[in-house]
Amino acid sequence: MKKGLVNFPRWLLVGVCLFSSFVNSQGQEKINLVTGFGFPEALNLGVRFQQKQLQVGISAGTLQRSENKTISFSGDIFYHFGGVSNLSSRRPWYGRAGLNYFDDETEFREDKYLYLNLRVGRDFNLSKRLGIAIDAGLVFELQHDEVVKKAESGLDWDFDIDFPVLPSVGVVLFYRL
Repeated sequence: MKKGLVNFPRWLLVGVCLFSSFVNSQGQEKINLVTGFGFPEALNLGVRFQQKQLQVGISAGTLQRSENKTISFSGDIFYHFGGVSNLSSRRPWYGRAGLNYFDDETEFREDKYLYLNLRVGRDFNLSKRLGIAIDAGLVFELQHDEVVKKAESGLDWDFDIDFPVLPSVGVVLFYRL
């Protein structure tokens, strides 16, 4: 069992402080409300603040499957580049980097992950206010903490396969305020 996610609330507090300082120092040119689905964000809701071609966003997500529970929290920075859009001053292509906290809990165990998320994506503007963003990339496992609640019965073997790098994808619907 690896340790280290006990300090996650400190990461969140530092991230929120940096985020609010950025917004206060840069001013708020545009606010975007977002909802989407992806890995590791799960089914999520969030907000993004835009200043010229730079966005900073936070989101929270969840998945409920029978007795399993998954939650996620994300903080990302987006830099928009390339191309032009008739419906927005924001360029359609973007690079995205962020941190994702992912907690997957079952009856038998709880896995907590901290990922570095790197993606490239594109905005598709449907109107001046509404659009869809699609992105893909990789997540890199920074920390993993596993808590075993009770032993799983009926299993004679234990597969413990560790994937420190995984594909990452997402689809988001955004609304500019």
